[in-house]
Amino acid sequence: MRRMMAFIRPYYGRMAGGFAVKFFGTIGELWLPWILSYMIESVVPQGRMGPIFMWGGLMFLCSLMCIAGNVIANRMASAVARDVTREVRHSLYRRIAYLSCAQILLVGGLLMTLTLDVPSTLILLSVVPLIGVSATVISMKGIPLFWRLQSSVDALVRIVRENITGARVIKALSRGDYEISRFKKQNETVSRHELTSSMVMGLGQPIMNVLLNLGMVAVIVLGAYRVNGARMSPAVIVAFLSYFTIIANAMMGLTRLFVMFSRANASAGRIAEILDLPEDLTRVEAPAGDESYHVEFDDVTFSYNKRKPAVEHISFKLRRGESLGLIGATGSGKSTIVNLLMRFYDADSGRVLIDGRDVRSIDPEALHRMFGVAFQSDAVFSASARENITLGRDIPDEALEKAIGNAQAGFVNALEHGLDEHIQSRGANLSGGQRQRLLIARALAGNPDILVLDDSSSALDYRTDADLRLALAKNYAHVTSVLVSSRVSSIAHCTHILMLDEGRVIGAGTHEELMKSCPAYADIARTQMGGDHRG
Repeated sequence: MRRMMAFIRPYYGRMAGGFAVKFFGTIGELWLPWILSYMIESVVPQGRMGPIFMWGGLMFLCSLMCIAGNVIANRMASAVARDVTREVRHSLYRRIAYLSCAQILLVGGLLMTLTLDVPSTLILLSVVPLIGVSATVISMKGIPLFWRLQSSVDALVRIVRENITGARVIKALSRGDYEISRFKKQNETVSRHELTSSMVMGLGQPIMNVLLNLGMVAVIVLGAYRVNGARMSPAVIVAFLSYFTIIANAMMGLTRLFVMFSRANASAGRIAEILDLPEDLTRVEAPAGDESYHVEFDDVTFSYNKRKPAVEHISFKLRRGESLGLIGATGSGKSTIVNLLMRFYDADSGRVLIDGRDVRSIDPEALHRMFGVAFQSDAVFSASARENITLGRDIPDEALEKAIGNAQAGFVNALEHGLDEHIQSRGANLSGGQRQRLLIARALAGNPDILVLDDSSSALDYRTDADLRLALAKNYAHVTSVLVSSRVSSIAHCTHILMLDEGRVIGAGTHEELMKSCPAYADIARTQMGGDHRG
């Protein structure tokens, strides 16, 4: 919870103001039973209406103070809760529970009962520790149960998400019954964990009711004997019953608070695990390299699991406007090189440089603005075609049309509403080739310094792919390009090509050089391109 307090700290002043308002309202509520007792015992026997109206008016003012205090304090608490929730949501998400003033009513009620009858108050005080112990034990049992419940809900949400995103595959392979069974099993687990946690936390209120009622019975019995012995006034019993109601309500509020705390503590702990993760991609000072090269990998090695390297000893240099083609089998390390270039990860050893600057020394936002990127399975949002291309960037229509034309995405203008045509989530109303051309247009629209196309033309026919390459060569000659493809024809024109196998470079050079020096590359070229090896 200490981690969550960082979000609440800026609102301490407003919380203190709300607490003060609530405090004065609570004071008014606490005076009502005392005034009632005094009127019954001392004012009414006088038989004069004036004092009765005066004390009755005082009760009315206390009631108004109580109502106003509660309304204003609740509105202030709601405003603080809203603002704190908004701040937390910017970082992640969190359930916010705000503290009521039930504690004031509890303590104040006990203090006021002491002024009425000490023995009766001592009976109630003897019940309070028992209630506190039971609430603490239940809360300690409940927190681990809510952790387990949250984990099982996560698993259920993950199954639902996988079924939504993989609906086509599930239908194609007739795996519907299996997925329904998997969901049913996890749903039963969630229900079981929810029932267990609810039962444990639900014990608090019945236990508290039993203890409070036992205490109240003892107070009434004691009061009856004391009234019968003329040692206690009936008016005191009336006031005592009113205070008991206040104390009981306050204790019920505390029970609900323990339940809320148990749930919130489980949620806050899970959020803190994410928020407290150390930043492993912080900006660091690093020595400069050769500024004559736009992009450089200097003996780079990287492993995702820190055991088996995903890429080993990768080195290449690109001058501005040159292009790099990456080809190899699935898992050979092509996309890993792209990830390291854009600093989604830091290399375990070696250096990645742009304009002679180590990417670790470049501000992340400035670094990512250098790139225009299109991945094979990139996100297409439920928005207009224009919004999918611009992604909130201020891109003039002229640049937008240029990007669409060079990406061979002219189909956008042929849509019924053109750029304002609504595109469904994940591009469901587009073909695979249209979706990829839309993504390439997005990459080109920002006029990038470095263009990364990670297998983003796999769904294009050879003619469209060739037209795309010609447009890039003609209109983006100043842009340094990194192309990842399983097609030799898509990278044959690149000034540099790396043939990768299990994270290592087994061939490097131009298309013509690799046809002579790299048998694996030559075999792929002959298989894909037949007798035409020129690219």
